[in-house]
Amino acid sequence: MSSCNVRDRLLEVAGPVFSEKGFEKTTVREICQKADVNLASVNYYFGDKEQLYLEVICLAKEIGVSRAPLPGWTSETSPEQKLRDWVTTLVRRMLGTGELSWSNHLIMREVLRPTKACEHLIQELFRPFVNVADSILKEILGESVPEFRRMQCVFSIAAQCQFYRVSDGLVTLMLGQAEKDSHYNIEQLVEHILQFSLSAIKNLKQELRESEIESSSPVHRI
Repeated sequence: MSSCNVRDRLLEVAGPVFSEKGFEKTTVREICQKADVNLASVNYYFGDKEQLYLEVICLAKEIGVSRAPLPGWTSETSPEQKLRDWVTTLVRRMLGTGELSWSNHLIMREVLRPTKACEHLIQELFRPFVNVADSILKEILGESVPEFRRMQCVFSIAAQCQFYRVSDGLVTLMLGQAEKDSHYNIEQLVEHILQFSLSAIKNLKQELRESEIESSSPVHRI
């Protein structure tokens, strides 16, 4: 087996193992045995288990983005359409486009139980993606809306998407498989989350406008 093949084989095997057991419970010995390579291979190609894990996280990120990339937009694309695309992309990345892959599961594990590798995900995946949503909301709400209010909106929208990933089993138990299959597929969830979020955003915009009008109105004294 060539050096390139050994390295790739380690990554291929390590991904599902880390996804199932997490960083702490996974051993280098187990990975090397499953990959059918020498026990020293991890140190030789990656330095240590932590660096191997980081490489696997990078691979998981690339798989997730390639599975559900953001579409390209033009100057004619409305902010509402951009938000629809953003929500669609997030839902597809979280729920998958088919059978849930190890990469999807590993990233969600890292979100719920962060390790040092989560900093890489924040800088290279989460923050850029959130910044896209922030710029969309700036178009809808206007630049006068404080950044923290926009970010609260972004997190609220993302939380709706994450709920159906984290609580999939609970939703199935509460509704039954038939109802879940009929009314909770990816397209239906995207439509609900988008409508719900746009209504809240437009309501917030109206409240802020009324607040500005009220604060700028002269005070009448008797």
